[in-house]
Amino acid sequence: MLCGSVRADGYTGALARHAADCLRQQGFRSTVWELGTRPLPIADPAHHHDPAANPDPSVQEFVAAAQRAEAFVLAGPVYHNSYSGVLKNALDCLSIAEFDGKPVGLLAHGPKLTAVQACDHLRIVVRGLYGLCVPEQAVTTPADYERDAHGALRLAEPGMRARVNGLVASVVKAARR
Repeated sequence: MLCGSVRADGYTGALARHAADCLRQQGFRSTVWELGTRPLPIADPAHHHDPAANPDPSVQEFVAAAQRAEAFVLAGPVYHNSYSGVLKNALDCLSIAEFDGKPVGLLAHGPKLTAVQACDHLRIVVRGLYGLCVPEQAVTTPADYERDAHGALRLAEPGMRARVNGLVASVVKAARR
């Protein structure tokens, strides 16, 4: 699970955490890499073909987690009709070897449902990494969230929760193949 937002208490993080909870409820371990709390340095093209050789410890940890992953879920906010630069940078810290043949689910959050453009752009990048995007995707807007008793954002709209749950189920099904 890769959360491409740097906002500490943002919608994208709440979306990623909901998807991770769905995975755990299905008996899978989920690692959520939140780029706001675990930033990565600017991708170094010298390590494009062997990202594990990057001397930065955070990149090494990130690459190792990606290598262990059986599947990915990418969650990103919409910035200028696309996904965030920090998400792109994180993907640039990896290579085809980390994604090749692995299922990938796409999630996005934006002010309107036009946030689907972030998923469209990510689908092209995942294809370039030889990942296998599941057909389902989910795009949320602020109306899909509410604050819990502790003030934290959570995905609350039942239809959107079901959509994200379905996307996660598709990723799990593809990973089991």
